[in-house]
Amino acid sequence: MVIFVNGELMRGLSMHTLMQGAQFIKEATSAPIYRLYSIDDRYPAMVMAREHEDGFSIRGEIYDVPKTLWPKILANERQLGLYPGAIWLSDGQAMRGILSVKKLCESYPDISSYGDWRTYRKYLNRHEETP
Repeated sequence: MVIFVNGELMRGLSMHTLMQGAQFIKEATSAPIYRLYSIDDRYPAMVMAREHEDGFSIRGEIYDVPKTLWPKILANERQLGLYPGAIWLSDGQAMRGILSVKKLCESYPDISSYGDWRTYRKYLNRHEETP
């Protein structure tokens, strides 16, 4: 099964060890129809943009995941309204991924303009080091 990930499951990030057994395929970008929120600066929540909002393309990674691994990934993603859903990519393909309920994210910072979780994390790290 092929999935799109855009948070801590990506290479080099804190939960990537959960992807053991999955095969990295490539980096990818979503269609420009999403918004990205930072949940306590611990993980991102990707939601479908509303009709009156600008949507953004969100960068992530595509993996081929054994069917036995998918339930373990889902069990780890049961926070703040996260659920499995279709992610539309910039090339028109749809694949499985993790989305969040928009209403539950609205009180958190919208980080869509950063384009991805990794870029936002770099921004945080630079500002934490500055006295």
